[in-house]
Amino acid sequence: MRLTLLTIALASLLAACGGSNSSSGVTNPPASDTTASANKAANCKAFAPDQFVTRNDITAGSRTADATLMLRFLHYTDDHIIDDEGQTINGLGVSDPIYPLFESAQRLQEEYSDEVLNNMIGHSNDCIKEYPAAFMIVTGDSADLTTLAETRRFIDNLDGTFDQMSAFEKSCVAGLPKGTPTFVIQQTCTRFTGRGVPDSQSPDPDVSDPSFQFTLTRTLRQIVNQLAAQLGRDDNGGTDPSRQTLTQAPGLPQVLRCNGTDAGCENQALKTPWYVAFGNHDGYLRGTLPLGVGINELSFLTTGRRHIVQPREFIQEFFETSSQPVGHGFNFVEAARRDDGDKRNDGYYAFTSGKFRMLVLNTVLDGTDPRLPTDLIRNPLALSDGTIDRAQFNWVKDELDKAYKAKQLVMVFSHHPDLTFAEFGMFAAAVPIEVKAEELNAELASYPNMVAWLAGHTHLHRVRPFAVTSGEDGKLAGTNGEISSSIACKKPGVASDGKPHCRGFWQVETASLIDHPQEQRLIELFDNGNGTGTLRGPVLTHTYERSRKLAEADDRCQFYLLDPNSLQKLSSDGGLDAICSFGLTRQGTPLDRNVELMFRMPTF
Repeated sequence: MRLTLLTIALASLLAACGGSNSSSGVTNPPASDTTASANKAANCKAFAPDQFVTRNDITAGSRTADATLMLRFLHYTDDHIIDDEGQTINGLGVSDPIYPLFESAQRLQEEYSDEVLNNMIGHSNDCIKEYPAAFMIVTGDSADLTTLAETRRFIDNLDGTFDQMSAFEKSCVAGLPKGTPTFVIQQTCTRFTGRGVPDSQSPDPDVSDPSFQFTLTRTLRQIVNQLAAQLGRDDNGGTDPSRQTLTQAPGLPQVLRCNGTDAGCENQALKTPWYVAFGNHDGYLRGTLPLGVGINELSFLTTGRRHIVQPREFIQEFFETSSQPVGHGFNFVEAARRDDGDKRNDGYYAFTSGKFRMLVLNTVLDGTDPRLPTDLIRNPLALSDGTIDRAQFNWVKDELDKAYKAKQLVMVFSHHPDLTFAEFGMFAAAVPIEVKAEELNAELASYPNMVAWLAGHTHLHRVRPFAVTSGEDGKLAGTNGEISSSIACKKPGVASDGKPHCRGFWQVETASLIDHPQEQRLIELFDNGNGTGTLRGPVLTHTYERSRKLAEADDRCQFYLLDPNSLQKLSSDGGLDAICSFGLTRQGTPLDRNVELMFRMPTF
């Protein structure tokens, strides 16, 4: 979540208002390899060393020795590929040191977002070589400042290459007169994409230096460091004007500017099909400020950063790829919806893998507000919160019904988990909300074949059951301890164990790759052969130590000017040491990390 001073300044606006791409074809990803060697539970070197914990919040039992693997896949989220050199000129990072709600966008480790992602890809490849995975899915926030170049870097990273042509540049060049000089093409189109411009290396912050622990001075020091990179720092510490990024966006860093098939190349392509969901940082400025007009016109004249302000702009980029499937999930969007005049309804889709139907939601609240005269003006008060509209909810209901009739198990993916929906936000009353998390949870829990909802956004590992129980009056209710709903199970009566067919589902949040602990997950689903199933979710780690150390320091050392808690800690006997010890909670508890989550296998 990120909040800017500009966002708060725009609050008065709401008060005044009264409160063509082509599809690669809809084909399903391959089912997981279930040969004898791959059928067992994975045991990969990249797994976090935590002991596995079996959770029986929804149903009793444990994974059996002869359990059958139904599906295995990777869950990435919140990778936040960041144009760190664009922070000071487009990121509004100078507002961050004031109050904790703003969070610090000037992360100590932000220089290495590309390298950490590629390192995670390498470890994932090592894992799935022995334990094949059907696919990988990213549940949002592929980019950070919401720029085109960040999105292209993310795609290049997963494709194991660099400087691929973008959909934007193709369209931009096609709109220029025939014979337009190369220099004009560069200034009008190419400089926004990162092609041909390596990301420069900023010196690593010294985390033992108190000036990198006090957030205000840390921000100022990082701005100075980044200025040198913006001027064109080369690999030897000198200045190369051709690499300046004051007026052009950078692409992948030099170390990854090679093809994964080349000898000695560090850039590795992910060796399984991969899919994408929308996150708030993929949809509007810094993930918190929705803008419909103005920002790209200004950037064209100045910084060379093109921001993605319409969902279709983001979607089109995933059709410019060298890996599969072309479209990375958005190719599954129904043709009628993809080709209609609505620019905002193409970001959710469904696909089948093995026995499972996967529903991928778009939970980004993009600021479009019917109370405003045009969608060029956006409601700024949604911030980073999530929601779905009534049309998407009706699509979810239809997909759930079809999956139940087809006797498929269901998993749901989105960027936002339920507790980060807009009704829980600080400006909930000022935001148009059509469907609340309570209603969505109730609909999901009403199907006995609903297994889990996987999400990100919170940058932490958190696992919660949305458990359904029967009251004395026989009525069903579901709750995760925070949100409660009445449940109308689609299959009435009771199962063989005398309990309702609908037991609820698991809500799994995975930490980010940008912030400590910089971890992702492998997901395995087993049929235990006794009426129960197991969702196994080991945590995946990386080994890019330069970033790991900076991320750990960044997470625990934060001091804000207007935060009473920070001031109190500074004046206590612990002083600065106390300030630098209150973080490190995003890794979750043992109940959130290497887990085996029991669920009831449905009878149809």
